Amino acid sequence: MSLYPILWAADHAPVRDAEERAILIALVIKGDFDGCNCFRSYKTLAEKARVDAKTAGRRCREMEARGLIKRQEEYRSKAWLAIPEEQRPVIWEAMIPAEWWSAAQLADINDQRAGLGRSPLTPKIRPALAPAPPKKTRTDKGSKRPKKDVPSEAPGTTSPGGGQGTDSPHPQDYKSGPPGLVVPQPSESPSESPSENNRAVADAVGKSAGGCARADECDAAADETGKAEGGSAASGTALPTQRKKSPRPPTTKTRPRKESTGFEMVRAAIPAAVAAPGTRLFPGLHRAINDLLGGAPGIPRRTPEQVIARLNRRWYGENAEDRAAADYRGCERCTASGCEAPRRDLENPDGCDRIRNRNSWLAAALLAQDCSDPGCEDGQIIGGGECRACRDRAVERREIARSAAEAAARWEAEIKARQAVQGVADAWTRREAAETDRYRRVLGEAGVWGTKLDHQVGQHMDGWREKNPRPAAPAARGGREGQAAVGA
Repeated sequence: MSLYPILWAADHAPVRDAEERAILIALVIKGDFDGCNCFRSYKTLAEKARVDAKTAGRRCREMEARGLIKRQEEYRSKAWLAIPEEQRPVIWEAMIPAEWWSAAQLADINDQRAGLGRSPLTPKIRPALAPAPPKKTRTDKGSKRPKKDVPSEAPGTTSPGGGQGTDSPHPQDYKSGPPGLVVPQPSESPSESPSENNRAVADAVGKSAGGCARADECDAAADETGKAEGGSAASGTALPTQRKKSPRPPTTKTRPRKESTGFEMVRAAIPAAVAAPGTRLFPGLHRAINDLLGGAPGIPRRTPEQVIARLNRRWYGENAEDRAAADYRGCERCTASGCEAPRRDLENPDGCDRIRNRNSWLAAALLAQDCSDPGCEDGQIIGGGECRACRDRAVERREIARSAAEAAARWEAEIKARQAVQGVADAWTRREAAETDRYRRVLGEAGVWGTKLDHQVGQHMDGWREKNPRPAAPAARGGREGQAAVGA
């Protein structure tokens, strides 16, 4: 749960009415910090928003049609996947506009999304929303409300025992006290003592105010209130049914993870471009350092010196500081504001190598492991000797590099040979053209023209070609003619 989506739903979302706002708040209150992973059944939404389940579903579809929420097809949470498939509700994403957050808040949210592998929020992904539709007007607006018959108030309550009691009006509200008392005259009956008269007054005051003057009158007062005023004694309201057990697994609350031994030493070695000294680290980077220092499933424990050495190799060895600069261009699609091209990795070697987020990149680089042995630290087994897998892989890489160098040398030699053969053929062609042109000029000066000129030139060039045979032209690489030429 995060406060940003709740504040947006409560104060800024363009909802139609209060009912829709209550449903939206009940939906986002269980979502993520960026509005994703909002999933609750329509029955639960109806209970929280005090509406019917069908109304909750209809209102969600109306908000989806207006763009307030949309069905989320990616970034499925583990809590949703743990629900039985036949009971999984729809996952909604609250379309909080990117411009609603401040620049600092949006940068912090995008950093957290990058740590979770989500794309950053932009005005293209989260555009501005249309204003709320006008509220439907009542059909009876403007007509006078029909008058209702007001029951007349009771003039008063007579004290028990006859006519000589307290004459006070009985209040309609049981919470309010009696407005006033008229002190009665002493009773003319000699049998009534002042104490009995006072008790009668107290009884009248207690019962007229809805209370109990004596402890033994409570049951009677409660019975009278229930019968006369419809109080809780006569109420037959059924208690609400208990909520069924949620199919979701119980949430496990854990304490904040403690920093491992040597954390401050590694923290001091982090470049200032990633995190300035004294500032709080990005949670993903903090977790990666703790995993390396304290060990985690599949990650052996490392000393602070080993972690610092790995950090320096990753950051400075891969030129990360230059690649994270705003003026760096890793591909043709890079701009000063960022790059949306796919990242460069083993599966995509032609991708963009620009670093968009220093914190998330360094966290992933620290946990990256080239060797299949998790205990390998750049060719050395932690607590042991040389890594055999890395040694074999290095030998294989050297063999591949040697084969590639030999192939490149052969290809270069073949290219030079073909260029030499092609140069000889081009020189012969130029000589042939020059000889043809020379002999034509000689015959022209001798007065030979037309068909006779062409015939004599042809005869002369045939004899010249017999004396100067045409050199073999370079054949295509790998073809039969090329192989024959090479064999010759």
